Amino acid sequence: MKLSNFFFQPCLVLGISLGLSLAVVPEALALKTYYQLPISLAVEAAMEAVNTCQRDGYNVTATVVNREGLVQAVIRGDDATPHTIEYSLYKAFTLITLGPITKEDSTEAIAKKMTPAPLPVGSVPLAPNPITGLSFSTGGLAIKVADQLVAAIGVSGSPNGDLDQACGIKGIEKIKSRLVP
Repeated sequence: MKLSNFFFQPCLVLGISLGLSLAVVPEALALKTYYQLPISLAVEAAMEAVNTCQRDGYNVTATVVNREGLVQAVIRGDDATPHTIEYSLYKAFTLITLGPITKEDSTEAIAKKMTPAPLPVGSVPLAPNPITGLSFSTGGLAIKVADQLVAAIGVSGSPNGDLDQACGIKGIEKIKSRLVP
């Protein structure tokens, strides 16, 4: 047997194997397409949320973050207290951070899903290590294009989270018809 024949067969088998595997892999290696919320829509949603709450007598701040959790827009309503800036961000950031994991579109639903079941008598749970910037308060909502999470809005400052959430919903509704692929 010639030395060249000895190496040729394994190389041919390896080449065929690699060729077949590469024929199957390209889709897995293809770049994904992500949508980005334009700043104009982020500002419009935040402004509508603030205006809605203000009409109802609540002074709030609304923050919109992009899919990476970076701030796109912050609108602090007239007379909204200082803490509302931080907490509106935390609500939006929580949705972006935990929404994809929990498959939920609101901080209210995330909090319900993550609330542990009652423990047996005598058991004491250990406190989890907190992650900076998360808030399980109601008022954070997903902004989606089709089923893709592109941003989140967080509203803070009304007497309870349900009111914050209602204003956030109005903000999303204001831009919803323009959230198309």
